Amino acid sequence: MSADEPRRYHRFAVPFTAEIAAGGQLMICAGEDIGAGGCKAVVLFPLQRGQAVRVRLRSDRLALEPSGQASVAWISRDPPYRVGLAFSDALSEAAVPFLHGLLGPVRLTTASR
Repeated sequence: MSADEPRRYHRFAVPFTAEIAAGGQLMICAGEDIGAGGCKAVVLFPLQRGQAVRVRLRSDRLALEPSGQASVAWISRDPPYRVGLAFSDALSEAAVPFLHGLLGPVRLTTASR
């Protein structure tokens, strides 16, 4: 990875919905960007950095709805609360066909291989 792109996976600004279950509540959230390793979404109430959450990714364009664990990488201080989620390895793997369904055959990793 280079200093210019610290992420392992590219992020793409594409419309999607993230259902986020945390603290006994379920939020239906608008996604702002997504990659195989995580996503950014607008949440209804603040979460805590490092908090474990359950996520389901959805799009009106696809029947596939990958779900799994993620952790809160960061959250904005003020509303509207934006949150960065880091997907678990299992959710990262499940997100790949979802991303290809939304985007077509794009390169998902930032590292040259």
